[in-house]
Amino acid sequence: MKHIFHIATIMLTVCLLYSCMKDETTSVSTSEDTAITAFTLGTVKVNRYVGKKKYAKDKEGNPIDSFYTYSYNGSKTPVYIEHLANDEDASNKRIGLVYNIDSLPAGSHMKMLANISAKNSGTIRYRDWSAADDATWTNYNVGDSIVFGTDNVGSKELRFRVFATQGGYTRDYKVKIVAHMEYADSFKYVALPSQEIFDEAKALRGAATLDGLFVLVDNGTESKLYMGTDIGATWVEKRTFSSDATITAYEESLYILDGNTLYYGDIDELKTADVSGYDLEHIVGVCKDEVYAINGNGNFMVANTEDLATWEVDDIFSNSEKIPVADVHSATVVQKANKSVSRITVVGNTSVEGKDTCAVVWNKNVGSETNEKWVYNDCSDAQQKKCALPAMKNLSATGYYKGWILAIGGSGLNTSTKIETPPYGTIFCSEDGGTSWRSLKGLKMPMSGLDSNKPVMILSDAGGWSDSNDLGYFYIICADGGLVYRCKLNNATWYPLDTKEYTVLDK
Repeated sequence: MKHIFHIATIMLTVCLLYSCMKDETTSVSTSEDTAITAFTLGTVKVNRYVGKKKYAKDKEGNPIDSFYTYSYNGSKTPVYIEHLANDEDASNKRIGLVYNIDSLPAGSHMKMLANISAKNSGTIRYRDWSAADDATWTNYNVGDSIVFGTDNVGSKELRFRVFATQGGYTRDYKVKIVAHMEYADSFKYVALPSQEIFDEAKALRGAATLDGLFVLVDNGTESKLYMGTDIGATWVEKRTFSSDATITAYEESLYILDGNTLYYGDIDELKTADVSGYDLEHIVGVCKDEVYAINGNGNFMVANTEDLATWEVDDIFSNSEKIPVADVHSATVVQKANKSVSRITVVGNTSVEGKDTCAVVWNKNVGSETNEKWVYNDCSDAQQKKCALPAMKNLSATGYYKGWILAIGGSGLNTSTKIETPPYGTIFCSEDGGTSWRSLKGLKMPMSGLDSNKPVMILSDAGGWSDSNDLGYFYIICADGGLVYRCKLNNATWYPLDTKEYTVLDK
């Protein structure tokens, strides 16, 4: 019995010793393979510019910038790791890439916490990408802050090297963390060369395709069509139409109504459709596969883009007396929730000089399963809340970023129209299809003192139909002096798949 007890004791002791040895040997593992497996940013300090201090000045007497600082959760900005990138360094050694597609907010402090993990507990070191071969490496430790660039100047490229725990194996990565150089919700104007072609125009009507901007300059006798390229810096005459020609566009196609003829298609290969018998007066917009117009009887008209010689009266709910007959403009917005549904908004005045104190706005949804009708946006409630669009002479409106509609105008259409600012003193914005209007903080007209009797047009490019970061601008074009300005909401021209650092365009 004792013999059995001793054997059991020995076996138990051996098992315990083996267990202890196993724990000790597995607590330190070695491997010839390693890589960066995770890369996230911690809290980022961000300076938000709020303007010039009222009284504080520097040594040269210039007003000092004023900022406030807030904290941004860097983990909201994904950092991507490409282990098999095609980049190679000077020694032709293949390297990986680490970068953020969505840039950090403008004003970010470029020294920030980075949480980095390596496969098989590899050791991580880093230094400047352009550093000499014998330059000193900095050891990375969990919770370290890393300088990814210079505040308000830009980011720099770093070389990260991961060392395997055995075998001398290493893997290199080029790391670049970028921040926007522009504040997302700020506007910037650029003054473009003045154009004599716009000076002394009696009316300005415009549209935009993916090829450029198009403006009909009506001198009272005829309308000359000019095409603007080079982001509004260059203008070329293309054709001549009658004085009352109207224009709209969608994607790559222009639509110009000139009497009984509708011109459509590419500017250099315009086709024609005979629309006599329909008394069309204003071409007012395009939405998906339908074109819309207003006839002399005050009806909305519709035609299919495949048969522009055949028109019929389009349905409305009510308020036919509110269909616009002057200063007619439109905007088309594709719905984000359902790409097959679009909304077309028409803005205008019911007369050249009338009793209306606010402009009229109509909407129609196109592409839904039900046959939608045109709906008039009654402005009574908006007037009580002081958020209606006033009825103004030379009213001009255009669609813009996020489905906004921007509008400007001269003096009031009649003595009852109340406008808080001088003629062309306010840019009105609607974010709800024209139901309510307000002025955007930070968005003002780039000039003042314009002649209220001369037209001024606001026109956006085709940024709503394209992902190109050369688009996303709107333009102010003035008959008074032929002044031309380009403006943008900064993040309207940020292309989401572009990793570059965005800088202010002064072209």
